[in-house]
Amino acid sequence: MKVLIIKTSSLGDIVHTNPIISDLKRNLDDIEIHWLVEESFASLLSIFPINQVIISKFRTWKKNIFNKKTILDFINLCHQISSQDYDIVIDLQGLFRTGILCKSENAFGYDLKSIKEPLGSLFYKNRIHVEKSLHAIDRNRLLVSKVFNYKIELEKPIFSFNLNKKNNLKNIIFFITGSSNAKKKWSIHNWVKLAKHLEQLNYQIFMPWGTPAEYEECLSIYDQTNNTKILEKMRLDTLVQELSQAKFVIGVDSGLTHLASALDIPTLGLFMHSHPNLTGIKNSNSTALNIGGYSQNPVIDDVIKNLKIWVEI
Repeated sequence: MKVLIIKTSSLGDIVHTNPIISDLKRNLDDIEIHWLVEESFASLLSIFPINQVIISKFRTWKKNIFNKKTILDFINLCHQISSQDYDIVIDLQGLFRTGILCKSENAFGYDLKSIKEPLGSLFYKNRIHVEKSLHAIDRNRLLVSKVFNYKIELEKPIFSFNLNKKNNLKNIIFFITGSSNAKKKWSIHNWVKLAKHLEQLNYQIFMPWGTPAEYEECLSIYDQTNNTKILEKMRLDTLVQELSQAKFVIGVDSGLTHLASALDIPTLGLFMHSHPNLTGIKNSNSTALNIGGYSQNPVIDDVIKNLKIWVEI
């Protein structure tokens, strides 16, 4: 059976969808999984245990929506998908632009009350209801399980990667400080204070970044501390290898923090402008802690207190 999964972005959302791979392989024989993803995240999909990655360029196309090349590129994508003759197409993105790709009889997606953009569901021949109050990982897994009529244990998502992990280095940890949403960021003052606390415990801190603004924020922390290192900018699959050496990770609600937890690295998520019950880090194989919540900025003393389960080992 050949299945197309549509989950194009963003990084955290793609990570939240990863557990459907192990669900599908555990419940279906001879499953062939293809995945439609945004171009900027394709390198991450290269380490997903799937059969084929199909690239979309929606983020580029929306900037030049009436451009001739944009129209031709989109038509070519539609042709590429239809030519594969998929047995099942499942749109887990839930947007109007992805729904357009799902006009076949074997296309599935969220129903009007479950989906992010209701117009998107009009394109599906098969609409499935999944409660919006559930965690994003659970929503993805439930929808796919209903398509194929198999049962899952919601509290036991299993993430799957083709990855030779490095041994966790006892004194290496990661700070994930960047987010595209400024309201999700923790203050530089707090990061510096936390780094200085960890310096007393002989921890070296690595800081990845993705944009010039994130680099400047990391630089500000670096300038005020003695135990921090700013990593070079790198592809996601390369960054995964770097992350895999961490003893634990502390990060704001961003894709990299969710990715770290999915790699079975003990992770502490800091939430300021989102709901952990809906999008918090979640892993049944390693420690995944969420602190804070919507308009509930984590206090530095609470963060240090929660870190004791790791730093005293």
